[in-house]
Amino acid sequence: MSTASPRRTEQTEIERKYDVHESARVPDLAGVGGGTAGAPVVDVVGHDDPVELAATYWDTVDHTLLGARTTLRRREGGGDAGWHLKLPPSAGTSGRREVHWPLGEPDEPVPDALRRLVEARLRGRPVHPVLRLETTRTVTRLLDGSGRRLAELADDVVRASNPDTGVLRTWREWEVELAPGVDGDEGERLLDAVAERLESAGASVSSSKSKLARGLGSEPAGPSVTGEGAGGAASTVVPAGAPAPAPKKKSAAAFVASAASGLRDELLAVDAAVRDGRPEAVHRLRTTIRRLRALLTVWDGVLDPALAATVVAGARHVGQVSGVARDVEVARGRVATRASSAPAGFVAAQATGRIDARLGERLDEAVGDVRRLLDSGAWFDLLDAVDALVAAPATGTHAADPAAELSAARLRGERKRTKRAVRAGLAAQDATDLENGAAAVSALHDARKAARRLRYALEADRLRSGSGRGRARRAEAVQDALGEHRDALAAVRTVREVASFAHRSGEDAFGYGVLATLEARGAEDALRRFRRAARRL
Repeated sequence: MSTASPRRTEQTEIERKYDVHESARVPDLAGVGGGTAGAPVVDVVGHDDPVELAATYWDTVDHTLLGARTTLRRREGGGDAGWHLKLPPSAGTSGRREVHWPLGEPDEPVPDALRRLVEARLRGRPVHPVLRLETTRTVTRLLDGSGRRLAELADDVVRASNPDTGVLRTWREWEVELAPGVDGDEGERLLDAVAERLESAGASVSSSKSKLARGLGSEPAGPSVTGEGAGGAASTVVPAGAPAPAPKKKSAAAFVASAASGLRDELLAVDAAVRDGRPEAVHRLRTTIRRLRALLTVWDGVLDPALAATVVAGARHVGQVSGVARDVEVARGRVATRASSAPAGFVAAQATGRIDARLGERLDEAVGDVRRLLDSGAWFDLLDAVDALVAAPATGTHAADPAAELSAARLRGERKRTKRAVRAGLAAQDATDLENGAAAVSALHDARKAARRLRYALEADRLRSGSGRGRARRAEAVQDALGEHRDALAAVRTVREVASFAHRSGEDAFGYGVLATLEARGAEDALRRFRRAARRL
């Protein structure tokens, strides 16, 4: 379990749900796991008294969170009363992330600490109660011979009422959830063993993804379910619209749409990370935005042209705002590194403290700009545009082209473009004063951007083709060298600025000169690395 604030707690929920008839009896689970290699064995079974739970689920009028496999509820009763936010599993994981917040008063709004984790989905839209669940829950606790908790089986009799429609539904389900620390292969084998025992008692794998979906009637309800409105008529939920036809396999449209969809999902995840102040979150935001721009620029003419152009324009603005914050973040980390490489006593703590304080002020301002951006209509419009781009039919002139052939042609073009930019950057090194030679610095910056776009394009295509790693690494070496050069020159400017203020205040500026010299030397080293990397490109 991890905590992101003194009041907020998190855990990973790994569970399986089962439909069961109202007359079924929970089977004896003692000894479960004994016949499954690698599974823990249930030795002790404890039965708790039934408890009454009441949960109110919150969502938008069009059930945005439900569509994203996310649930937000306020639950009263039981041992975990409070606000619960359940998020879908992250890539490569099996368990859902569950975030808890204290219950508060009945009339309190959704806690900001939870809302910000799903704001990329809500995009400023209001939420309201969409379902009320009253559950009679009887828990069976499963322990091993040492008393270690393995899992819990919740036998739930559920009564759902929809405040918007007046529809009432009831059903019964069993829910098996692993205890904290029981996961991986051990947990899966235990769940498999429990499943055999439950299915032999008449249970079947749940036909619904969540209680919310079942209560709203947006999924099949399984056995022993009633669904009546105020007038006794059955209620059905009609999908808002049919998805666009899937592009042909191995077409350029299939490849680019899949890559764009993956980057869209990363944007939704990184939005919450930035709002939550997670380490490296701003860097993830900037990198994901740049990858999206590179994808749609290199493979232009594949997806819907108008939507793609809207996304590229919006992404450019987001990249600029997040780039400022990331650059200051990097600069601040350089101060201690450079000071530690100076001869002992050459750089006073007062000097590094002044620089760190100045950069800290800039970072607070820049991160504030990023967070304000994430609450802006421009960010929500961009997310809407990305959603539309992924869902819309691919109408570009190259949509039906074979992905392999189009990618080969586009990557050849990117390599030629990058080599031209790198040659121009190499020529710019003849300038005698790179820090003040605006044209030279601009040429090197263009070379870096070209190398970065080539790298991102190669990495995107590698997910399709499985090749291109070596070329991507060579492009990354050029990008890194020129990035180091740019960061070093920015550090020199910052040190000079702070040194000027310190000098006017009567402070000894010797240490600042040492730091500036070390950074200038770092810039020269970076240019030598760039020349070597350029030869290998």
